[in-house]
Amino acid sequence: MNATLNKWIHLLILPCSKATLLIERETAGELSFVKRIRLSLHLYFCKWCRAYYRKVKQLDRILRNKRKEYTKESFHTDEIQLFKENIKKKMHF
Repeated sequence: MNATLNKWIHLLILPCSKATLLIERETAGELSFVKRIRLSLHLYFCKWCRAYYRKVKQLDRILRNKRKEYTKESFHTDEIQLFKENIKKKMHF
């Protein structure tokens, strides 16, 4: 009974194949209100997609934090010159 109900819910609300795509889009901030509601309903019923959602969110949070650590606002002229010289050496100029 429970498995049959679960299948109907997946078909009516959202199949898992579409839910994973919406999870990725939601992370990028590209979901409409209706799609967010459908995704939320799917995540409420599907433990597998819920686990995937948590992993995607965690990975996104880690990558955003790392990006903040390594973002540099500007480079010094010495750094630019050194970079240019290294490129020239590698290109054999």
